[in-house]
Amino acid sequence: MASKIFTTNDQLLGSYLRNLMESAGYSVLTQKTRIETPLEQQGGFGNLDWHSELWLIHDADLANAQQFLQQALSRDSA
Repeated sequence: MASKIFTTNDQLLGSYLRNLMESAGYSVLTQKTRIETPLEQQGGFGNLDWHSELWLIHDADLANAQQFLQQALSRDSA
């Protein structure tokens, strides 16, 4: 069973992380989801936003993959 391990609205970051994880030997999938942001003042829907979700295919790798992902994100933000 797959587990969602990361969500971002930055598609470039999502693609980068997927490639990084695959090059480290993790099996991941990317799913794009559309999010509608409601406009509270007008009672309608406003912006459409696309999110990229990274899903890890093998749950047995979950702890190691999460740690790898955290290290990659902290290294890129430094």
